[in-house]
Amino acid sequence: MRVLIRADASHAIGSGHIARCLTLATVLRNGGAEVAFACRELPGHMLDRLATQGWRTYRLPADTGTATIDIEAALPWQADIDALQAQLAAGERFDWVIVDHYGLGHQWQTAARQWAPRIAAIDDLANRRHAVDLLLDQNFSGTAGAYAPWIDTKCRGLFGPRFAMIRDEFKREPVPVRALARRVLVNFGGFDAAGETWKAMQALQGINGLEVDFVAGTGNPEWERMQAMAHGQSDWRLQTHTEQFAELMAKADLFIGAGGGTSWERAALGLPTISIAVAGNQQANGECMAAVGAHLYLGPRETVSVESLRQAISVLVSNQGLRQSFAERSRSLVDGLGVQRVAAALAGEFIQLRPATMDDARLLFDGRNAEAVRRWSVQQDSIGWSSHLIWLASTLANPQRLLLVAQALDGPIGVLRYDLDGVRAEVSIYLFEGRFGLGWGRVLLSLGEGFIQRHWPQLRTIEAQVMPDNQASIKLFRDGGYEQADCRFERALKDHPHD
Repeated sequence: MRVLIRADASHAIGSGHIARCLTLATVLRNGGAEVAFACRELPGHMLDRLATQGWRTYRLPADTGTATIDIEAALPWQADIDALQAQLAAGERFDWVIVDHYGLGHQWQTAARQWAPRIAAIDDLANRRHAVDLLLDQNFSGTAGAYAPWIDTKCRGLFGPRFAMIRDEFKREPVPVRALARRVLVNFGGFDAAGETWKAMQALQGINGLEVDFVAGTGNPEWERMQAMAHGQSDWRLQTHTEQFAELMAKADLFIGAGGGTSWERAALGLPTISIAVAGNQQANGECMAAVGAHLYLGPRETVSVESLRQAISVLVSNQGLRQSFAERSRSLVDGLGVQRVAAALAGEFIQLRPATMDDARLLFDGRNAEAVRRWSVQQDSIGWSSHLIWLASTLANPQRLLLVAQALDGPIGVLRYDLDGVRAEVSIYLFEGRFGLGWGRVLLSLGEGFIQRHWPQLRTIEAQVMPDNQASIKLFRDGGYEQADCRFERALKDHPHD
């Protein structure tokens, strides 16, 4: 699978778009995909860093024919397409183009289909039309209802913190909530062009007993003043960049920062947070997270004074109960598997279903005997090797039974079994170790439905039986369009090849 990501970073835009796309790109590459980035050479771009990390990059000129510095303003889409076309080799093709850019909408997305049959967008705003096959908004404010006016009904939506894309280093034990907060971490993104770190420094000055780490880019407009102030504080550390950001977060008792992608990293760690929106696209999510008790949101940066921030810090430092509540609620929102779910949604277009053979005997034996699979099977005891071989040989010779293996770029995903009875078939499904909870089940059901309709054109109905306590499978079949009657599910097939 070949993927092209179109995103930008700059002092004005920040580094958040590139950061979350890089998280996704890493998972895709680990799964066997080839990923490239196309970015404008704006002041503060990250192209050199991407190239150093081994990513293929396409450098687009900074001048797009507009002088606007509004990060949400539309770019001249045709000029952007032309610039990208000039960088790509003639006839170059990708399987997906992913665009994470507020300035590029449906016209750019439609034009980008010259390079890929599938287009995906990552968004936070729900304020413009999209012409994509898949749309991701990992924020609370991103809902199917919010995007209904902006996407086609055939577009697949991935909405909410279930799809929060966080890096592996943030999947660790929760941050302990101590009686009195002693260590604070301050970060307002990779550049902090708004200068909020300086505001936090002023608010923290005079609050004794705190050890503080400040991480702020050199593009910060208050950099010299921040250096001077930090120099006079023995328990303060100011740095422009760190490769150990997750470690700093894990050591902190309190975080002060923006409402961007770092929100989900903090949530995964259960790190109590004071959040300030530094851009308009962060406001709705900050409000939604505050409404469910996941952090203390002070509002847009223009409305937050040094004194109000100082008061908020003083309250949280000594209030263990409030910090504990923030920690527990935020951790309940993010399980750390969001980026794998997004990668699965992209890779699901390239899953291959094939009939099983005797060469799959060991794969099927290990998969069926896994504890997570046996727990929800009618027969919960382990199956012996000899019995398994006899069963597999019998299954493969049975024209009324179809056993399918689902294969992705990085290995097998799961197994589907169909048993035919006239114009009806019963389906059984299980996933292999490491594939649970990522959305693969629904992908397999959909692919399997098309496969068996071609294999058994007379088929009219698919049935399934689920153990009463197996909530994951119950949800799977409900979401897959099956009608439920007690522990049995049934789906009528609408498209019949011979009708």
